[in-house]
Amino acid sequence: MIFTSVNPPDGYYVYAYLRASDYSPYYIGKGKDTRAWKKARGEIGKPKNDTYIVILEHNLTEIGALAIERRMIAWYGRIDLGTGILRNKTDGGDGGNGIKLTIEQRSKISQKKKGKKMKPRSPEHCDKLSASKSGKNNPNYGKIYLPEERLKLSLAHKGKPQTKSGLTRTGLKRGPYKKRSILILTENAP
Repeated sequence: MIFTSVNPPDGYYVYAYLRASDYSPYYIGKGKDTRAWKKARGEIGKPKNDTYIVILEHNLTEIGALAIERRMIAWYGRIDLGTGILRNKTDGGDGGNGIKLTIEQRSKISQKKKGKKMKPRSPEHCDKLSASKSGKNNPNYGKIYLPEERLKLSLAHKGKPQTKSGLTRTGLKRGPYKKRSILILTENAP
């Protein structure tokens, strides 16, 4: 059977990404639904051509898929360890879906991330980002909202803090605790 992102296998499965040059695998993974066809940032990239994605086993339980993934990675070996041809970063079998973190684990992760700030963006970078979503590039460009849609959006935004641009448009400044509003007359206020 041929599987695609439109027609993924049932249950969990083990997949391989093949090299176009010699059809040897360069990555083995475990997935469910469309996992083999969608990759996140920082992961081994999928082949440009989806025909180089092969489902090795399908209709598995999660434990079965993890075991087969581990076996296949051991069979082909990893480049980083000098044991084979795969670009996998682990020996496999360590993934899991729906893992629930305890409150202690979540607070530990939170403490690690606190104090880390992103590198500030340069003005040129900000201009490029703005241009990429302006005018016809904006997904809402030319969209006309029906009165029911406008009411729904309005109700969804009631009580939420406004952005700086919203403050200048409305002429309202919220207090430090967002409990009171002070009217400030500005040139831009209606």
